[in-house]
Amino acid sequence: MSVNFIFDKNSLIKNGVLHIPSFFKGEQLSAIQSQLNQLLEDESKMVERKGSEHFFQKYQSTSYCFVDQLAAFPALNALPDNVLIRAILDRVLPEGSKLKQSLVQHHKAGEGQAIPWHQDVHFEQVPAGKIFNFLIYPFDVTEESGALHYVPGSHVQGRLPVGNPHDPLPGQLLLAPKAGDLIIGDCLLFHKVSHNHSGRDRVSINLRFQSSEVAPEDTQIGVYRNGQVNYAG
Repeated sequence: MSVNFIFDKNSLIKNGVLHIPSFFKGEQLSAIQSQLNQLLEDESKMVERKGSEHFFQKYQSTSYCFVDQLAAFPALNALPDNVLIRAILDRVLPEGSKLKQSLVQHHKAGEGQAIPWHQDVHFEQVPAGKIFNFLIYPFDVTEESGALHYVPGSHVQGRLPVGNPHDPLPGQLLLAPKAGDLIIGDCLLFHKVSHNHSGRDRVSINLRFQSSEVAPEDTQIGVYRNGQVNYAG
């Protein structure tokens, strides 16, 4: 598969988001699914939740997270060096790029977990088009298990509007990706994941890449509708 047939840079730059169906398939997808299930079973690799009760309550972001835990799983560890992902990065960040972090988010069946509207970085510190989420979906997602909601073009609209964490935003759309899909999103895009009230788990792998021109200290502020968080503490 050539990147020229699957990657539309103009659409990504205009809308701040690009959905590429069936990016992973066959044996490669099966290996990702198998090793991801192994990772999810090892709760020792999960981010400690104790002490985060205030964050969960205020921002209503409640998923189980695994940060930079792919190294022990060959199929997962190879994802940042995937040939097509590297080719896309060369086009969208020609000045050079680096992996900021990997993040696996697990929304368990029936627990009602969600991620509210947010921007992953602050618009006054990082301009649009300089840091992106590469969201990989190893399993089908439905509207009921936690669709991805987003506002096209919002990555160039400044700060996320103030309000209640999950209240609707004008112009919002949703995606319910299938197993193997890849969604690329500018980290300034207004986006959220709806509550999982279904009987199935929802899992995503996020590879966050940033321009070599972006300083690490400028990527630590996450913006929510009811506040902002310095993830560096």
